[in-house]
This record gives sequence, structure tokens and C-alpha cells, in this order.
Amino acid sequence: MNCNAFRSYTGASFGVVVVLAMLASCTSGQSEHHDSDSATVITEFHADNDIAMNVRSIIDAINVGQPLDSADYNYTGILTDGNGTPLYTDVQGAPGIWEIKVLTDKSAVIRNIYLGDLLPDELVQYVLETLAIEDIPLLQAEDGKKGLDNIAVYKSGATDIFIERQTAKAANGSEGPLLKIILRRTEIVPPDSISSSE
Repeated sequence: MNCNAFRSYTGASFGVVVVLAMLASCTSGQSEHHDSDSATVITEFHADNDIAMNVRSIIDAINVGQPLDSADYNYTGILTDGNGTPLYTDVQGAPGIWEIKVLTDKSAVIRNIYLGDLLPDELVQYVLETLAIEDIPLLQAEDGKKGLDNIAVYKSGATDIFIERQTAKAANGSEGPLLKIILRRTEIVPPDSISSSE
């Protein structure tokens, strides 16, 4: 029964001692439950949202030929660095939101949804270092006409890693970076096809 319900019975005929005992029980139970939930959320936040670990999980599946299932990999929410810190803050000051989306059974994309203070170069370096991938792209292209800062292609086993950096403008006129990490079974494709692969 809700603890507030017991409080309303304080002057009723249940007896003051019984009511007070139950109030004390409910109050302490709520406090302990809240503390326990907070600890759990923090632990999961640190352990399960590292962007490099998400990239590694998808690459491992692709490399062994396991079909990617959207039920297993699709996610919209906060991704973190190795210390459990959100990768960027959006223009409203909230932790930046990311999307992980399976495109086909052999490809997926990870991208930030909102503009903010994301530092793409540092993030890419962190992911490559964590996965022990040499920071020398197999292919790098620039296309100012389409607003793309650049596209770089790396490789890990049987997986091609396309990294697309793009500058976009918010409604208030401020600019910010958008980053896509596209992972797919080895099949080098022209950079122009990356943006249309969603």
C-alpha cells in the first residue's frame, strides 16, 4: 500500500503505534530503494554506453558473419567515453543524444542527432585507439559542395568503417558538427553513396 495512504490514517482507529511503525517502514524503504536505483543507473550508464564498445560489438558481429539484428543493436540515447562521460552537450545544455541503427544485416550507422559541442576529431581518435585501428584512412575525400567536411574509410577485419563529418546549422543560426560512423561488411563504395545509405 502507498505510504501516503498510511499517513492519512494517522488519526484513525488503527492505533497510533501501528501507523507510525508502518510509516517508518515505508519511508526507510523508499530511501533505500531510491539509493539502490541511483547506483544501478550510474553503473549501467558507465558500463553499457561507451561508443567504442558499441562500435566493437558491431564490428565483431560483422567480422564473424553474424547478421545484424535491429532488436539487438538499435538504440537512441546517450553514448559515453571510457570514463562514462557523455560525448557532447547539446545546444540546450543536455547530454547529447545518439542513434545506433541497423541499415542491413551487414551494416549499421552510429550518429549524433543534435548539434552541440561535439569534437569529432578527438572522438574518432578515441574510437580508433580503443579498437587498435591505425589512424591512417584507406580513403579520404572532401566535398565542399555537399557540405561535407570529409569522409574517411578505415578497416577492421572484414569491416569497412566509414566516418563522415558534416557541419550543420541549428535554427538559431549556431553551427555544429554531425558525425556518422557507418560500419559495413567489406565492400568499398563511392563516398557519394554514404549519405544516401540511411
